[in-house]
Amino acid sequence: RDVNRELGCTAADRVLALSALNFDLSVYDLFGPLSAGGAVVLPAPGDAREPGAWLRLMTDAEVTVWNSVPALMAMFTEYTRAAPPAPLPPLRAVLMSGDWIPVGLPGEVRELFPEARQWSLGGATEASVWSIWHPITPADAELPSVPYGRSMSGQHVYVGDGLMRPRPCWVPGEIYIAGVGLARGYLGDAERTARSFVTDPATGARRYRT
Repeated sequence: RDVNRELGCTAADRVLALSALNFDLSVYDLFGPLSAGGAVVLPAPGDAREPGAWLRLMTDAEVTVWNSVPALMAMFTEYTRAAPPAPLPPLRAVLMSGDWIPVGLPGEVRELFPEARQWSLGGATEASVWSIWHPITPADAELPSVPYGRSMSGQHVYVGDGLMRPRPCWVPGEIYIAGVGLARGYLGDAERTARSFVTDPATGARRYRT
């Protein structure tokens, strides 16, 4: 709901599902658009890594939302910028997560789709895939890297020490995730669950130790 609310997703939206079903980004590809009454657009099995096929499919199906790791978007922009002029899909939202975003990539996306809003997202499968996000702006191109983001609604992400106390700015620590997105644990693995899902001694709240 948080992502759909931010994107303003409706029944008119179409999401291109590029991620394999055993990769956590596919969770939004499937349930995000369907929960808003939209549609999931699936490439043919042989086209999973063919940006030319993506472009044709996206244009024909009028895809409006892109969600992938940055490397796939880089493949798509490289192909599309080099391809002969052709109609482009009505892309209005671009979500990139799962890896570092090259600083110049959002600018390449903006050249092709100037009206599309872009987000950097991050998190862990153990905390409902995404816990932080950052709306990417042209000013981010002047930074050493695209900002990782801030906590999403109902979630809390922070850098803490070994006792889960918040660390000051620029002091190294470990990333902890808390909030409504936390999983119950690892099915059938109590030892790993106890090691990764911990209780804050100061507040009694559960945390995921990334």
